[in-house]
Amino acid sequence: SKADTTGAGKKWTKAVNAGPPLNTLLNEGAPSYSADGRLLFFTACDRDDGMGSCDIYFSRNVNGKWTTPKNLGAPINTGAWETQPSFSSDGRTLYFVRGFHTREGIKQQDIYVTTIAEDGAFKTPEKLNSNINSDDAEESVFIHPDDQTLYFSSRGLPGMGGLDIYMSRRDSNGEWGKA
Repeated sequence: SKADTTGAGKKWTKAVNAGPPLNTLLNEGAPSYSADGRLLFFTACDRDDGMGSCDIYFSRNVNGKWTTPKNLGAPINTGAWETQPSFSSDGRTLYFVRGFHTREGIKQQDIYVTTIAEDGAFKTPEKLNSNINSDDAEESVFIHPDDQTLYFSSRGLPGMGGLDIYMSRRDSNGEWGKA
């Protein structure tokens, strides 16, 4: 018989809390796995080892168990709000959102990118170009497994109103095209 590749008739299993050490009584979310499933990047907020209100953490899967999460530290995390990591299928590139605190809340949310250097440390993050980042909030960044297509939401690019979903492709020079 033919295999069902549409997903029709398949059911999701019941969700199960990942538990410790990934989850605590605090706020964790926005997970992103490496392509091989051995690394997990996620956002955690208000932790004792935090540098800002929310930071990006990572954990390794060793023999089927997750290690105690570690704060990525500088230069990824700052006194600002770092969140919504998306780890590229190349195993070296991390996209994320950084926002700054104001009296009105978190503002100037932009998408940043960093890569892992030869020594294993993350390089200083760079803000993506104006084809991606606007004067308003960008969120929910996701790098496609092709490593050439970026999806995200923006409140500042022309759209239908509020947050809209956008896509940009990387050109042959490595620059992100118009969203």
